[in-house]
Amino acid sequence: MKELTVEQTKEMMFSVADKMIESKAMLCEIDGNIGDGDHGLGIERGFTSVKQFLQDKNPETIYDIFTGAGMAMMNSMGGASGVIFSAIFMGIAQQPKEDTLSLDAFIGMCESGLKKIKVVGKAKKGDKTMIDALEPAVEAMKKAPKDCGFPELLHIAYESALQGVEDSKGYIAKFGRAKFLGERALGHEDAGAVSVSIIFKSMSEYAATV
Repeated sequence: MKELTVEQTKEMMFSVADKMIESKAMLCEIDGNIGDGDHGLGIERGFTSVKQFLQDKNPETIYDIFTGAGMAMMNSMGGASGVIFSAIFMGIAQQPKEDTLSLDAFIGMCESGLKKIKVVGKAKKGDKTMIDALEPAVEAMKKAPKDCGFPELLHIAYESALQGVEDSKGYIAKFGRAKFLGERALGHEDAGAVSVSIIFKSMSEYAATV
């Protein structure tokens, strides 16, 4: 399967939203180890708004699904976290407005989002942020075999993001409250990176069923 229809893309985003909302307590606990402990609350607000958007507006194009989801996150999460997390999906604005979601368009969306996040957040891989999971996932997808479909591509992205989460335990934080902990933050994963890995995991699990 090398393309997702509009309906399949909506179903996938519902699956992502449900999984992210379910992860609220876990994400708050992870964030509480080195941060403010409220990351899961912001994620819950953001993805609850995504579900509401999908239900109320019933978008009819791939472009509308992702840009609408991104705007819902931005408006509900607020602050830098809203801008940064919504950027993953807003990257679709840089892609052709087609009726189906292709592998190239999905990879392009994630890559465009990554670039925007780096500009807005001024972070790079190794700074103990969501980029530690998103960048490895994007790079792995770009190198994926040309004959793979969505299930394989998303599994590759998830595995790479998960490794990025593990790697983040060895980084000293450069942003947020965690940056004041110095080496005391070592051994703890970044909550934003964990969120990225959950996004790809839920997408991968959905793609494996269609």
